[in-house]
Formats: sequence, C-alpha cells, structure tokens
Amino acid sequence: MRVIYVDVDTLRADHTTPYGYHRDTTPNLAALAEKSVVFDRYYCSDSPCLPSRTALTSGQFGITNGVIGHFGEAARFRLDSGHGPHPQRPLLGQRLQQGGYYTAAVSMFAERHRAYHFLGNFRESIRATDQLNDERADEVNAVALDWIRRHASEDDWYLHLTYWDPHTPYLVPTEYIERAAALGPPPAWPDQATIEAHAEIYGPRSALDLHYFVGPRDSSTPDTMPDAIRDRADFEKLINGFDAAILYWDEHFGQLVRTLDELGIAEQTAIIVSADHGEAFGENGQYAEHGLASEPIQRVPLVIHWPGLTDRLPQTARRDNSLLYNIDLAPTICDLLDIPVPEGWQGTSFADAIRGEEIASREYLVLGHGAHSYQRAVRTRDHLYIRTFHPGAFRAEWEQCFDVTNDPHLTRDLLPDSPSSVPGCARCWQNGRGPTPADPGRCPTR
Repeated sequence: MRVIYVDVDTLRADHTTPYGYHRDTTPNLAALAEKSVVFDRYYCSDSPCLPSRTALTSGQFGITNGVIGHFGEAARFRLDSGHGPHPQRPLLGQRLQQGGYYTAAVSMFAERHRAYHFLGNFRESIRATDQLNDERADEVNAVALDWIRRHASEDDWYLHLTYWDPHTPYLVPTEYIERAAALGPPPAWPDQATIEAHAEIYGPRSALDLHYFVGPRDSSTPDTMPDAIRDRADFEKLINGFDAAILYWDEHFGQLVRTLDELGIAEQTAIIVSADHGEAFGENGQYAEHGLASEPIQRVPLVIHWPGLTDRLPQTARRDNSLLYNIDLAPTICDLLDIPVPEGWQGTSFADAIRGEEIASREYLVLGHGAHSYQRAVRTRDHLYIRTFHPGAFRAEWEQCFDVTNDPHLTRDLLPDSPSSVPGCARCWQNGRGPTPADPGRCPTR
C-alpha cells in the first residue's frame, strides 16, 4: 500500500465543503470524501504548528514529548541519547520504516520551525523551494508530483506533503479572491456590533492589531488582508482571502488526485487529508491567528480514503462523531498496515471506524496550546473549558467555559453566571486536580 498524508497548514474544518461550509471551497476534497470516512470531532492534542506536528508524529501528548510551544525549552523534543529509534517511542516515520515502508516528505516545516526531530521521520526529505515561508501549492506540487511519478512503480511508501496556502498572508492570484467571493456571502458572524466590541481587545491579531510585528504596521497583502478589522467590509476581505487560499490549495489537491489516476495507482494509494490546527476569525476577539486553545483552532479536519475499505462502506458509515486526538492517527496507520503499535505511544487506534465498524468515543479530550498564550482546555461533547496559564500579550481570560454546541462562536462564557454548568472534568481543573503529566488522558476522580 502507498500512503499520502496531505498536511494543510491552518485549514479550518468548517471552511471546507465536507464539513458543511456554505461556500464550496473544496470541491476536490469533497469528491474524495464521497469514498472516504470523514471525522467530525478530531482535535490536535497540542497546538499550534510545532506542538501539533510533534504530537502527530510522536504519538504522544506535548507534556510527554516535551514540545508544548514554539520557543526555548517549550519547543525542546525529549529524547534519550543513544543510537537509532527509541524502542518504545519511535517516531511514526521510524516505525513505518521498521515495517518495511520507504518514507519521504516534501515539506519545509522542519527548517521553518527548527523542528529537526521532524526529519527523523523520513529517509528522504525535500524542500520544494529555497524559501522558509510562503510556499504556494503549485510550487509544492511541482516537486511532489515529480516524486510520485518517479516512485509510481514502487509499493509500500509513505509520503508526507505540507501545503501552506491557508496560512497568512494568503498569497493567491487575484482571480481566486474573486472566485471565492462569488461562491456566496461571507459568514454572518461576527456582525458589526461584535466587531466594534472587539476593538476593546488588545494583543496580536486582535481586530485593531491585525499585523503585529514589534510595532504597528500595515498589511503586506492588502488584496487579501485589510489593515484592521473595523467593519464587515474588512471582515469580508479577510474571509475572502482565507477562502481563496483554501480554494487555491484544493485546485492543486485535485491535480494530485488526478495524477494518481493517470499513473494507474489510485486504487493502491491511501490518502489522508488533515491540518496541524485551524484558525480563529473573531472567536475570543482574535482574527486570522491560532493563538488560543479555542474550538476553531484545536479542531481540525480529517478525511481518510483507504482503497478497498472506505470506498466499499455504506453512506451511514462514512462519518464518525467520536472524540479523537491527532495522536490517535499514528497507531491507526500502523494498525491498517499491520505494523505493531509501539508501547510508548499514547494514542489509540481508530482503524475500526475506517473499516466501517462503530468505535467508542472518549468522554472528553485534554488539549494544550503554546503560542502567543499558554493554555489548557477540556473538550466534552458539548462544552469547552479553557484555563490560561500565561496570556502573553493578548487579552485572554484566566478561565472560560462555553457551550460549543449551542454557541459555536464562543460568545457567552458560562462561568460568571452559571458555574454549576461547567462539566465535571473541567471542575477538576478548577480545583487543581486535572490529568497528570504521566497520564494526561486519565480522569483523577475515577
């Protein structure tokens, strides 16, 4: 089996067609989803970029692997000295190599974030350009599709592709901005009154400080990002830029899928599409940023097409609503490839869902965040509890709890008026009895 992992930086789930977005931004992803399983409640255990991809490829929570933030000791991957992969906690790519798979990547992530442990996943790692920022999907495809063509006659390989288009500053041709705007009106929230209220929130990527860097500055891409968010027109420009970037990525994703068909290997190639994190567009007063442990940032899309399995499933088995972590993906891939799962990984395989079987959902998830702010969160099926350990330069509240099911934009904090409505697991956090570093998924009251 060949496996392609499509890693789309900052792809917010509810701005894609398979997740019900009213703008058809991802028709090619939607076509793949018709023969895949779509996971509705899939969350990165740690965010944003560096903690998320480290958790994904290590199979471990950030408080175990050491990477909970982007800088200094918070970004240091914990690995004992020695030779070769750690016997109990190898990286995903190392485990796949032990199982006979050739692993490769087209990604600048390791050098962009100085995450050199990421390179340990791959026998071959290629940067599409000489840049460490702002690569476009056409540049990634030029290298990725060439690699696929050269290896089309070979079996048992795993290819990780990182695309960056939905990350600011939305470097897309003007025609895509126009096409995105033509797909329908922008989201109705935030309305003008909400945007005006957000003027009171300070900090990086707040409404009036949208382009932070040492001091105030104007937008470097005025076609896709306004100087600030002062009204609905500014918000619409920002959303059109983001959606245009997603549309641009999806068009090139379609090229990838068609290449597999042209080479005659589509029926022997699994495709996994996900993201490192999402993006806030007004939630908690933050715009075009991933700086909090909030719902739009921690929740990520996951579409898995596995030939011979997902394409034979009935429609009722093509969506899964279980609470899942991204650290669950590494054991799932190994499970599907009949490779033993390492004892040191902390995720749990959900391969049965890809086989069309029901799986048990976790009662709650514990989520971490470490850029611009340091926060931890507890996500139950309906609620999100957030605790701030350091707000950074952003006006983040010390504690909040939201009924996400009925308040998806996190507009009403339940704690001031109704503290008894906070889920039991979040009350443990309030009392200082949250999950432990040794076992961050364990409930201490049971």
